[in-house]
Amino acid sequence: MLEFLKKIFKNEEEQEARKVTEISLQNLEEWLNEKSKPLMEEVQQRIEGILMKVDEELQRARINVEVLENAKLQNPNIPFKAKQYMEGNRKAYIRAVNSFLGHMEINNKNYFYLLDFCKLFDELINDLNKGTLRSYTILQEFFANETNKIAQNLKNFHIIFSDIKSTLNDKKIVSINATIEKIQSLKIKTKQKINLSIDFKNTEVAIKLANGEKDVIMAEIEKFNKSDEHNNFLRLNEEKKIKANAFYNDENRILQSFSILERPLRKYSHVAFEYEEIVLEYLKQPIETLANDKGLEILGVLKNLEKLMKENQLQIDEKKKEKSIEEIRKLNKEFLEQFLKKYFSFKAEIEELDNKIKSSGVPEKFRNFNKQLEDVNLKIERDNEEFERLKNEVVRTENSITSLTNDIESYVKVIFSEDIKVIV
Repeated sequence: MLEFLKKIFKNEEEQEARKVTEISLQNLEEWLNEKSKPLMEEVQQRIEGILMKVDEELQRARINVEVLENAKLQNPNIPFKAKQYMEGNRKAYIRAVNSFLGHMEINNKNYFYLLDFCKLFDELINDLNKGTLRSYTILQEFFANETNKIAQNLKNFHIIFSDIKSTLNDKKIVSINATIEKIQSLKIKTKQKINLSIDFKNTEVAIKLANGEKDVIMAEIEKFNKSDEHNNFLRLNEEKKIKANAFYNDENRILQSFSILERPLRKYSHVAFEYEEIVLEYLKQPIETLANDKGLEILGVLKNLEKLMKENQLQIDEKKKEKSIEEIRKLNKEFLEQFLKKYFSFKAEIEELDNKIKSSGVPEKFRNFNKQLEDVNLKIERDNEEFERLKNEVVRTENSITSLTNDIESYVKVIFSEDIKVIV
């Protein structure tokens, strides 16, 4: 029975020992300050005591500097140049030491300020020792007692600041201040998470709206594609295509003819200079040049070309000559006039169809639809990129919050042997 009761009490004690205190992030720093108050007050008292030693050492050092400044030479009968040399070094040494002492004034007892000041002290004392080593060595020959006292002041400062660093770097003090820093970081991260979450949701909504906008545009396009207006547009384009195909054979016939005649015409342009320009134009753009050749000047050119080839004046092989003459005879006046009639009729019909297509407004509507789709697709793409970025940022922030929360709970357990749960 007794053993049974012992087990019950033991279990209760273990449960009590495992009890976890829940603390909201909002109240956490205040709770930590209150919890660490006795320890911080003790440290504060120690620091104030040490800083009193700093003030006392400052007073002694300033007195010793004044003594050195006013010290008389035991042997005034030294050479004038040696005396000048000594005075120069004394002034330089005193100026450097006074500058150092001026920096030793400590008005802020804040933990972080004092830590930074300790680092500054190390830099200042090193700079002072390096900068005044020569002057100090020279002054030792003349004022050994006075300079030794100042040297002792500097050693005392080093001891005092070592004591400050040792006090400030107490394991618990460091942990408490590290915990405070982490609490402040955790507060920043929780605010960031709230802002990120808002941006994340806004971006999610923006994507849905943009996709909805795209669906509306696609529905409008689909509806328009089924409209009489669009069907008429397709009919006009098909009619234009049919007419273009129908004219293609006539057009191709002219192009083939001038392709066959290209070499003879080029040779002809070298001997008939007055026709060189029009010949080259026909070779470059046969259809357009023929349409602009109001007097059908090309008929005279072809007649002369045929004559020269028959007389063998253009040095063209027999087979090529026969083929060229045959092609020239096909390009007679009747054939060219008939082609031009078809050409101008075709151009007029195509122009009329183009005007109807343009006046239908369909091409403009398609351009508008394409622009709307391009804009909304670009917006969706950018919103998706922002969505992914924010999603990753939210995950990183949540991981940081978890890590900081665990660190704070661990630090508190180590410092105060107490289990807490931070409620973010």
